[in-house]
Amino acid sequence: MPFNDWWSLAVICVLGAFSPGPSLMVILTLTASDGRGAGYKASLGHGLGIFLYALFSASSLGLILTVYRQLFETVQVCGAIFLCYLGIRIIRSSFLTKLNNASDAVPNKKSANSFVDGFLIAILNPKIAVFFLSLFSQFLNSEQIVGTHLGMAVLAGLIDTSAYLIMVSLISTSIMQTFLSSYKKSVEFFFGVILVFLSISLCLSLIMDYL
Repeated sequence: MPFNDWWSLAVICVLGAFSPGPSLMVILTLTASDGRGAGYKASLGHGLGIFLYALFSASSLGLILTVYRQLFETVQVCGAIFLCYLGIRIIRSSFLTKLNNASDAVPNKKSANSFVDGFLIAILNPKIAVFFLSLFSQFLNSEQIVGTHLGMAVLAGLIDTSAYLIMVSLISTSIMQTFLSSYKKSVEFFFGVILVFLSISLCLSLIMDYL
């Protein structure tokens, strides 16, 4: 694939990674709730999910998801339910007794689950597969080897991971940490409510599309 195509692909992936959406909200929520380490782990998990979707899309699995509409909608519903679960979990956490130290065992335990949370929020969003299928359709051809498809997926995964690591680092600055330490529970509750509303909005959208 020509260098110009790789450059164009990278630019589009960067724009997609930094665009607001449920994934960004989940990463920021985990960072605000459980700390920078949790945000980093969630970013890595999300990047892995993006890599797999990109690889599958390059291999035409995304086309299968769009052809079999019922499968697409089932995965969407699972994604909405997972968002609601995360939101409720964060809201419940906001009512728990405030922890004294960031090194406490409870947030470390939560942090261990953040990689899975980041991974699932990517995997349970089939629109990502459609996005990559639409994107890669501009760069794919029958003469490309598997290595090219793998390189495209690696590029997408690395860009996504890097974008979220940058955003986690920004929200973890001393100014933001001071703010979060003072209003941690309020921020957790706010983010949790947003996640629940996002899940409800997705479900309503699915119902409207079905009708």
